[in-house]
Amino acid sequence: GNTFHKCVDAILGNGISKHSCIVSLGGGVVNNLCGVLASTLYRGVSLVHITTTSMGMLDAAIDFKQAFNHSCGKNLIGAYYPADLIVMDPEVLTTLTDRHLLNGIAEALKHALAQSWDLVNTIVEPLRNGGKPVLRDGKYLEALCKETIEVKVPTLTHYNESDFNESCPQLGHAPAHAIEHLSWHQEGAAPLLHGEAVAIGLCVSAEVALILGICDEKTVEQTYDLVSATGLPAYTPAEFTVEDIMTTMTYDKHFVGQPRMGLVDKIGS
Repeated sequence: GNTFHKCVDAILGNGISKHSCIVSLGGGVVNNLCGVLASTLYRGVSLVHITTTSMGMLDAAIDFKQAFNHSCGKNLIGAYYPADLIVMDPEVLTTLTDRHLLNGIAEALKHALAQSWDLVNTIVEPLRNGGKPVLRDGKYLEALCKETIEVKVPTLTHYNESDFNESCPQLGHAPAHAIEHLSWHQEGAAPLLHGEAVAIGLCVSAEVALILGICDEKTVEQTYDLVSATGLPAYTPAEFTVEDIMTTMTYDKHFVGQPRMGLVDKIGS
């Protein structure tokens, strides 16, 4: 919130018109902040993302959901506002650490688990067989970006009218947002990146689907295997209680009397 207000003050102080354009240069946080700025200043100005991280290229920049966090929870302040232009170069991703590369890959894996076995194989099998050096392979990164965008973009159409298009991008996110928030605000906890929390959330969601009779044990086992083979965390940090997570989940925007979650019955479907 403070950063948003400082940016607004600086932009208005330097001068702006209805023909101005907000350009983001950075990763998912920068993309989202600039998206909120563009959507609110003068009730909406042009928005261009030049995105430089896996989280930006595989999720934040190509989505129209712009938001920033509040002390109560994740992504509570924002707007639906698509960018006019998105620029990305997968080669830039080779400058990131393995951890920050995997951060965005978790979002690609989310779509893969919900929609496409082909995308599952594109993401996971090279990492399972080749390990972390694959993250420096330009061809792998280009295929990852291209195929994720092809799978993700259709879910952005008629978002508010389609239960599937709304639920699919939210797979794993109800528990993930709570776990991520707690990791940054609970004393003694190790802060998690968004994608790390999403990876854990995917596994939690599979367990919930099993309890509700939506999926079978094979699907749960596959989810843990695919998340782990990618190199992402699969288990909730031991210091978080179920009560902590459930309380924090009440601030999720999809919470209506109880948590609402996207769940899968079979991988890739």
